[in-house]
Amino acid sequence: MPDRTLPNLLRLALVGMGLMQLSFGVTVLMNPEAINSLWPWPLTTISTRLLGASTLVSVPLALGSAWFNRWSAARIPLVMMLTYRVLQIAAGLVHYERFDLAQPTTWNYFGGGGLMLAVLAFALARGRTLGQPADNGRAWLRGQAALVMGNIGRLAFRAISVLFVVLGVLFFVQGENAAWLWFEAPGALTGLTARLFSSPMVGLALAAWLISNAKHWREVGLPAAGMATFGVAGLITLLIESAAVQPPTPLGYLIAATPLILLAMGAYLLWPGRSQA
Repeated sequence: MPDRTLPNLLRLALVGMGLMQLSFGVTVLMNPEAINSLWPWPLTTISTRLLGASTLVSVPLALGSAWFNRWSAARIPLVMMLTYRVLQIAAGLVHYERFDLAQPTTWNYFGGGGLMLAVLAFALARGRTLGQPADNGRAWLRGQAALVMGNIGRLAFRAISVLFVVLGVLFFVQGENAAWLWFEAPGALTGLTARLFSSPMVGLALAAWLISNAKHWREVGLPAAGMATFGVAGLITLLIESAAVQPPTPLGYLIAATPLILLAMGAYLLWPGRSQA
């Protein structure tokens, strides 16, 4: 499998993205009230913590891509992070009236998000021609080891991909009317929050589909680490805020189960038996 390094400027940008996401994610997970000075609109405590958990997905994606410095390992993470940025900015544009141009959080949301979007889009568009020809890289990437999932494993990932796409589209299109799918009590979900959370769903859906078609383990290691990170942080959030889990319909429990699903997906891919030399 021919591989290439990443340009140093892209690696530097990825490190910056990863550190910013780490700082934001840990801050709102530990202190949900801090969201009032960091985010353009109010969120419930459990939604704030889950936003932090979903933000932490990008930490291993960005920092890992910069550290391992191989296009094959960075491709799916770049797709995931670009999807997050596109849909988050789209959610903001749909609700532009909620943003105050005099507030720095607005400029950070659109300006910072737009800059990251541009960098990620350029990297994906030109990734195969940037950098230099490279060897297999660090041992953690497992060289040219094949990804061993079997037909059932690949089918399961595709089914989850379709499920997450459907959920993401429903949340983005229906907004607050998708409360019947949400895990909090009626009235807690706003249109902006619904559309915000559609971004990790669609990003993870695309990742699951790309993983189901991957040939080498090195392509899926970082996405697996991101899924496991979200899974652990999300489960901790749900345990801390369990009293707030009051879905209006049984389908809301499916959203509440998302961290467990992602943890299982990540653990499955990171298991040593998933690769074969």
